[in-house]
Amino acid sequence: MTGTASGRVPPPPPDLGLRAAEPLARHTYLRLGGPAGYYAEPADRAALERMLSWASEAGVAVRVIGGGSNLLVADEGWPGLVLSLRRCCGDLRWGGALGPTGVRAGAAVMLPALARSAAARDLGGLEFAIGIPGSIGGALQSNAGIGDGRSIGPLVGEVEVWRGGAAAAAPLDYGYRSTSLRGSGALVLGATLRLTPRPRAEIEAEMRRLLQARQATQPTAERNAGSIFRNPPDDAAGRLIEAAGLKGLTVGGARVSGLHANFIVHDGTASAADVAALMAEVQRRVFAHAGVRLVPEIEWWGPGPRPEAFEIAGAG
Repeated sequence: MTGTASGRVPPPPPDLGLRAAEPLARHTYLRLGGPAGYYAEPADRAALERMLSWASEAGVAVRVIGGGSNLLVADEGWPGLVLSLRRCCGDLRWGGALGPTGVRAGAAVMLPALARSAAARDLGGLEFAIGIPGSIGGALQSNAGIGDGRSIGPLVGEVEVWRGGAAAAAPLDYGYRSTSLRGSGALVLGATLRLTPRPRAEIEAEMRRLLQARQATQPTAERNAGSIFRNPPDDAAGRLIEAAGLKGLTVGGARVSGLHANFIVHDGTASAADVAALMAEVQRRVFAHAGVRLVPEIEWWGPGPRPEAFEIAGAG
């Protein structure tokens, strides 16, 4: 979906408060990407509903941006309406009707913040999320997790989505780095999760260990989007890329990290096109070396045909 058939977004009513041509590079971890047709941070559910109603009537495609990781935006930008839900869906509600181990998290709640809030209540299960720089909404699209197999999917009870002009409950079917929400057109508003009692000291000790391991093995100090490719069955994308001798490979200003081969980093001189071209080159060389076709884990936003790297079946 790339907006209207002409690619031009019609002007919205001024009282909606949409910002035209907002640079999406400001909102992504890679700090790359051109402008959105329009951008907004609705203050509440009523404002969100009005924006979605306008977009539906005008034939304008809508996408939601969360933490901005796991995302590559084209240099040309994306011509639709981009929404940040941090103001209208950033709430946390603990306990109550959900019971002592339940939480209702808005789509814009960041995973590390949720993990810390759970720890403060002696609730475990989210320790793995402490180093994932994404939001609940994004995590529910991709079944966010870490390399040891832990992910958010098993913790989810019910998901609240906006579909067909109204809020509704939706089930969540999940697998490796994918869920039934991905590509469904549903806008995630939030979800309930069930956690497990665990002493706070144990939770915090594990989170410290996970953060230390992440900082030692991943290029956290450089601009990146997280893991670039999904791990193939019974293997690791980083191992395959390193085995093909591709650490340090560059295209333009984009470079395969020398610390972890499944990360692409840049020093501020790269373009989104550089990153996409480097991804495609990595895919070609890994296939030539190992016979494995790497599938992107990150998502592509852009007008027109997708770049070569994202044309592999199952990508995006």
